[in-house]
Amino acid sequence: QEAGLYNGANAMSMMQTAEGAFDEMTNIAYRMKELATQGASDANGTTEWTAQSAEYAALTAELNSIVDNTSFGGTKLLDGGKFDAAVKFQVGSSDAETLEVDITAAFDGSAGSVDKAIDDIEASGGTAGTFENVGEAQAHLALVDTLISGIGTARSSLGASMNRLEHTMTNVTNMKENTQAASSTLMDADFAAETSNMTKQQLLMNSGISVLSTANSTTQMIGSLLR
Repeated sequence: QEAGLYNGANAMSMMQTAEGAFDEMTNIAYRMKELATQGASDANGTTEWTAQSAEYAALTAELNSIVDNTSFGGTKLLDGGKFDAAVKFQVGSSDAETLEVDITAAFDGSAGSVDKAIDDIEASGGTAGTFENVGEAQAHLALVDTLISGIGTARSSLGASMNRLEHTMTNVTNMKENTQAASSTLMDADFAAETSNMTKQQLLMNSGISVLSTANSTTQMIGSLLR
């Protein structure tokens, strides 16, 4: 159970690391949506669209960096990492006490996933990954919405697993504590009872010594009479 709790703590840390990455990706996606919204207006000119697109492309690059480089203990977590497939954590002492986490549907390259949305953003626009007019900016709005939805689904799945893991670890802790308490009840000495027994035995021993002492004195007295 100790090892299971250790595994559970590591699993929680791993999922928190991934969730933290998704949280930052959410912040980036909302900024990208703000830029695309600004660009979806003919009040802009070439200068404005160029400036907006430059930041937009830089943010897209950062999304890719987070996806590629987020790691835990030196092991990648997202693209090509642990959460690119279902992962299983051993959180108890029996083979049934496991927790499986699967966010592949929200993260892999299928339609509506985070990976696919980023790829579509990079490929969209007159110049890939940017917008140079209202129509292209509006197209990016839809793509960013898909990205935000995919990130939200992945975070929701991770959050549910993290909540479940908290309850699992609490239950394993309870079992550990109650098992130790039961073992203590069976094996530990009852100090009150043992103290009472010791006092009883000491009284009996003292009584015996007193009787022997009296008997010895009587023998000595009889011997002195015979001399």
